Amino acid sequence: MRSAVALWPATLREWLPGLALSLPIAAVLWLSRSAPEDLRNMLAGAAVLLAIPWIVPATMLLSALSSPVYMWLHTQGPVPGVLQWLGGVVLIAAVLGCHVNGALLAAWWRGRQRGSPEPGLAEFLKRPTGPK
Repeated sequence: MRSAVALWPATLREWLPGLALSLPIAAVLWLSRSAPEDLRNMLAGAAVLLAIPWIVPATMLLSALSSPVYMWLHTQGPVPGVLQWLGGVVLIAAVLGCHVNGALLAAWWRGRQRGSPEPGLAEFLKRPTGPK
């Protein structure tokens, strides 16, 4: 039996591999600002899909944290539209979700590289049955 795989990165060093997924996605989204709308929508949809299931908590967190900034902008003059603001929040949340997924994937992969392989169905079926 092998040691348990870490389910969540514990140190900053374990979170860094998530940048391998989130930085390219952020760069592609940023550089596609002047692209046709169909391409931008496709890239944003792909980023959201890669961020599942973390897109929802990240969106809620960023919405709650950015709402005071948005309200403050109302006192400063012309304000960006609500839908554009929320679209930006969703894209930033997608990048954060991709980062979390990348870090979790790297932690899982490191855990798989160490130790012996996990017991599978064959080991389960070959286990001793009967009184111990």
